[in-house]
Amino acid sequence: MPKRRYYQNRSKQGKLKYFVFGALLVAGAYFGYKAYFCFNPDRLVANSVLKEKTFDTQVQEVVSPKYKIKAYLFEDDTNPIIAVNFLFKNAGYAGNEEKKDGLAQMAASLLDDGTEKLNRVAYREELEKYAININFAAGRDDMSGALLTTKAQSGRAFGLLKDVLLTPRFDEEDINQVRQELLMGLKIQKEQPQSVLSLVANKELFGRHPYAKNPLGEAKDITKISRADLVSYVKDHFTRSNLIVSVAGDISASEVGKMLDNVFGDLPENGKMAFIRNADVDFAGQDINIAKDLPQSIAFFVVPGVTRQSEDFYPLYVANDILGGSGLTSRLSLAAREKEALTYGVYTYMSLAEKAPLIGGSFSATPENFAKVKEIVNKKWKKIADKGVKKQEFEAEINYLLASYNLRFASISNIAEILSAMQKENLGIDFLQKRNDYIRNIKLQDVNMAAKKYFAKNPRFIAIGNNEK
Repeated sequence: MPKRRYYQNRSKQGKLKYFVFGALLVAGAYFGYKAYFCFNPDRLVANSVLKEKTFDTQVQEVVSPKYKIKAYLFEDDTNPIIAVNFLFKNAGYAGNEEKKDGLAQMAASLLDDGTEKLNRVAYREELEKYAININFAAGRDDMSGALLTTKAQSGRAFGLLKDVLLTPRFDEEDINQVRQELLMGLKIQKEQPQSVLSLVANKELFGRHPYAKNPLGEAKDITKISRADLVSYVKDHFTRSNLIVSVAGDISASEVGKMLDNVFGDLPENGKMAFIRNADVDFAGQDINIAKDLPQSIAFFVVPGVTRQSEDFYPLYVANDILGGSGLTSRLSLAAREKEALTYGVYTYMSLAEKAPLIGGSFSATPENFAKVKEIVNKKWKKIADKGVKKQEFEAEINYLLASYNLRFASISNIAEILSAMQKENLGIDFLQKRNDYIRNIKLQDVNMAAKKYFAKNPRFIAIGNNEK
């Protein structure tokens, strides 16, 4: 088995009690992308041995002996570390019941507050003492969780995770604390232009669809959520039927099988979850500006996108990356930032949200420069639709996507998370080996056809700032 060196991404154990910035834009990509501008992957790849590597380690599908729970396993004993990533499909905040908005978020935070056996303090001490990391996050579609442990303490870690899933503590004192923090988060949201923009954009685009919900919930609902609601949420949503599990690190297939039965086997087979229909997104509405006196105006723009399974996905991915997804080297960044110095950042991205795939983008600019940047975005948008991308751009993009792929496997936790995404998106157990072949097989004409198809429509802009001056 080839040896790899992994870097354990350990943060101090703690809770994300509320998501003050959880409502960033529609796909939640803004701050992550800002960090991207401070990180130059092109330079790293150019000077890295990863450039010449291929990903040849096989992923196994493990089926537990008793309950037949399936998991993807990436086995590697380079370091004595084990990462488990799991998600409960359709258990995210979009599925919160009527008059219960905020329930999934409260549950995600409170799951970090102990079990029936251990109160919050004892539980945290146990994690800290044995270097175990367990966390949960309520996304729009799913509830996700992750465990990171050393091989030596894996039995203890798996036992703690089982207790959290089956017998979460949900002390009234902890519930009240989380409730107050969520309510404070709602107040802070109103002071954050980015969050205000996101909430308005969600309402404008998704209307009455659950995707329009505030990720933090609603104050009138948060104040009424009870311990019984939280217990019912876990019982109804944490089931074997909507479970996806992935494991990476120093653990064998037989050990994974036993872990699956032990940790997840006692979960209910089925539960009760809300059905979320596909969103009827209002891409054609008029542009909107939220008037507010700000030093930097912020814009969000959007057009329809594609699902991960679409035959247009890879060609569109390349076209989008060239237009605005490749950091400082993208067409938009070169034109608006590097050449004209009108903005600190402008970018586009593909959101693969289950019920509403789209292509989005954002930029910030001073009020006097706002209209100029918007004009550049519209011009570059139309140009790539009309004329496509050049052969040199295309080849450089393909080379980058091939060379940089291994950077995604820098930590064992990242690998486990990727394996879960592979299962959710039905990419196949051999995706890691085939992915670069998918990239190599993209044709320039396919990219230009995708660009013409998806960038032909003018984007809808929703902005915040004093842009009417």
